[in-house]
Amino acid sequence: MQTGGRIEPPSAIRLPLLPLTAFALLVVFLVAPWPLAHKAHALLHGLCAQRPSHSLTLGSTLLPFDARMTGIYGGFAGAAIWLLGKGRLRAWRLPPKPVVLVLVAFIALLAVDGGNAFLVDIGAQPLYPPDNRLRVVTGTLTGIALAVALCHVLATTLWRNGDRQMATVGGVGELSVLLLLQLPLISVVLSGWGWLYAPVTLLLVCSAAGVVGSLTLASLTMLRLRDGTYRSPAEVQGVAAVSLLIGLAVMGAIAGARFWAEHAFGIVPLP
Repeated sequence: MQTGGRIEPPSAIRLPLLPLTAFALLVVFLVAPWPLAHKAHALLHGLCAQRPSHSLTLGSTLLPFDARMTGIYGGFAGAAIWLLGKGRLRAWRLPPKPVVLVLVAFIALLAVDGGNAFLVDIGAQPLYPPDNRLRVVTGTLTGIALAVALCHVLATTLWRNGDRQMATVGGVGELSVLLLLQLPLISVVLSGWGWLYAPVTLLLVCSAAGVVGSLTLASLTMLRLRDGTYRSPAEVQGVAAVSLLIGLAVMGAIAGARFWAEHAFGIVPLP
């Protein structure tokens, strides 16, 4: 139904469609008859350069993202879980200015570290020797900023009845909690322990699907003129499940296009 130029959302879907869709997709991914490392590398091939020299190993197996992207998607996952658990997906208020400035600084640190590594790639003298451990840390900080930004975008895009008094992150204290939550994952990916490869890889795959699916959800909501119309999570489930499917299809298409270009034009992946 359309009212005042805006389309009203459909009736709430009682079936937990989004969790069921996510679970079914995860099962399909796990039972596909290829090694986990190959499947993850292929699915994420369009989102990351996957340079071996820039990547970390658990056991003797390279993670499917390079170190910086491992930090970004790992940091996003940890922060997103905390934000969802605290009900911040309905928070309409921006974080306080000090928090916003710190989040911007997180992204700036990644840009500086990435620029420093680029100097090495072009044969120039870097400011300091690039290090995969630093790539993980700066990536993690950016992942936190990405989670906060995406949470705010979804909150202000989806809900008719969001909380105007609640901020996505209430202050520097809460931001410190988000930072502390990243320490276990950083320790894990730097540990080199091979038995942790499977859970870490699945976390990164799910995090990437969550980021792309969430961006797709926000885009579809605005394109369909349904921004600010949903009252409950049940009303969002249908479009959220479709967004997840579309997001994974986009990830697969980009990865396929990269594989094709590498084969067709003889492009050699960077070492």
